[in-house]
Amino acid sequence: MLKNFKLGMRREWKSDNTPLTIADTVINKLVVDALRRDYPHIHVIGEEGGRDVLAAKYTAFCDPLDGTIPFSLGVPVSTFCISVVRGHMPLVAVIYDPFNRRMWHAVRGSGSFLNRKRISVSKHKSIHRANICMVWWKAPPGNYNLHIVCEWLMNAGAIWMNPVSIAYFGGLVASGQLEATIFPGQNGWETAAMQLIVKEAGGRVTDIYGKEMRYGSGGCIEGHIISNGLLHDELVSIVRDCQ
Repeated sequence: MLKNFKLGMRREWKSDNTPLTIADTVINKLVVDALRRDYPHIHVIGEEGGRDVLAAKYTAFCDPLDGTIPFSLGVPVSTFCISVVRGHMPLVAVIYDPFNRRMWHAVRGSGSFLNRKRISVSKHKSIHRANICMVWWKAPPGNYNLHIVCEWLMNAGAIWMNPVSIAYFGGLVASGQLEATIFPGQNGWETAAMQLIVKEAGGRVTDIYGKEMRYGSGGCIEGHIISNGLLHDELVSIVRDCQ
């Protein structure tokens, strides 16, 4: 990722009108090839392509470069993330920020870590002065109005941010810098890694309706709300009421 990071880099455009860089495709291929060689029984779903394994018990979700938009503009806030899921349960996960050498990682039942230090979510209990990241995305999966959600949070005194690197802010929820992140999108490449790392740090993860996270065909999800747990029910209610 760092090798290809520079101002004025070449980028192409995908059918969903999002950018694609050489780093996206090269990293994705490295992951798919490595899993094919070392773990041929694992089905792979990557943002830039995967590998089908019939009747596989395990699925690897990978976003080779989460935050391609800022990366392509020379803004250093992107991450690499990968997780292995059985059924709807992530078992192992990594989110890596190569710019600051921050690696969030977790194994189910063994806690969550930032580099070698065990981490936990924040204890902040109020929406007032809570640090909340809400990622705008196209075609929300349900009947709610994110503009109203944003307005409600700001009026309640939340410190609101709208980044473009989804997984990074899941890591920051896990290590206590953020209280929550809300994502209305339908692709679970980042969410699976965030789910395990945040839950192992003591947080809570649901889809955007407050239901248990489930990964459908191709890793499809119904958005997510990821939080320190203390604000979770209130955030679910806010999204539900903002229609």
